[in-house]
Amino acid sequence: MKIKVFPRDLLEAKWSSDKAKFDDPGTPPPNCLRCGKPLNKDFYHNKLCRYIPVTICCACGDDEAVRTYSGKMLPFEQWHAVTHGEIDTGIDPQTAFLTPVCNFKHIFENAKSTSHSGTQHPENLVAYSRSDYNGYRWYTTWFDGPAGRPNSELVKEIDAFQNALFELPEMESLTAMDRLHFFAEPTSETMEYNLYSETEQFHIWLRLIYRQRDYNLRVHYYLK
Repeated sequence: MKIKVFPRDLLEAKWSSDKAKFDDPGTPPPNCLRCGKPLNKDFYHNKLCRYIPVTICCACGDDEAVRTYSGKMLPFEQWHAVTHGEIDTGIDPQTAFLTPVCNFKHIFENAKSTSHSGTQHPENLVAYSRSDYNGYRWYTTWFDGPAGRPNSELVKEIDAFQNALFELPEMESLTAMDRLHFFAEPTSETMEYNLYSETEQFHIWLRLIYRQRDYNLRVHYYLK
């Protein structure tokens, strides 16, 4: 299994293809992935995005600078290339995407079952993990959910996702993990963000916590 960050990885792949158009002087420049308007035909008269290695137009570069200063960046899922279907979102069963958008909010509406700590969970939660980073490596503790311990096939799928997750370069340290917050859903808590994903059998909710001496990652697996 592979895990990609949505829409970052797709935007970078799209830009890798678009950038080649600058090699042919007779080809019109590609459009800015952020706003959809044409880039300057002189490659170096455009600007580099502050968050991903993608070139954007000067107007977007200026807007990004203002937003960065005010702390209100434009979410990547609102980029023109994403909202207008210009990136390849084809389904690959071997790839899971991390996204800031939860497509399974309905499962939280009837969270009646409680864990040993008194926390309410949806009844289809089969397992969840809590991981902390001690400055050198990750330590993970597993818990069964209200749905009971998963069978061997489900465990195999959970392990595949969890292993692929920790293979991401962003999981090398808390400092590296902090880069994911640009692509995550903010919460009411400072230094805490949500990401969502899904596999063949599961809806998955990830909570990223950037505080030292705390659980830094919680991953919940809900059976579809």
